[in-house]
Amino acid sequence: MLWAPFSVYPDPSVPPQVEEEAARLASMPAWRRDMMKKKMDEERKEQQQANQVKEMEEKTELERLRNLGYDETKLAPWQRQIILKKGDIAKQ
Repeated sequence: MLWAPFSVYPDPSVPPQVEEEAARLASMPAWRRDMMKKKMDEERKEQQQANQVKEMEEKTELERLRNLGYDETKLAPWQRQIILKKGDIAKQ
C-alpha cells in the first residue's frame, strides 16, 4: 500500500465545507489564496455576528414571555408571536 500525505477517507470531525474550501484553496496560486482566505474569514465573521444577534433576539423573546407569565415550552411559535405582539401593543 502506498503512503499518501492526506487521508482518502473523510475525517468525521471536519465539516464538509472546510474540506471543500481547503481543496479549492489548494488549487489556487498563493496571492489568490490569500485574498480568498481573507474574504472567507470576513464572511464567517459576518455570519457569526448574525447568529449572535439572532440568539440574543430569541433570548429576549423568551425572557419577555417568562415575564408575562407564560411557559415558552408549551407554546407554539404562532402563539409566541401573538403574545409578544400583544405585549408590545400594551406597552405603547
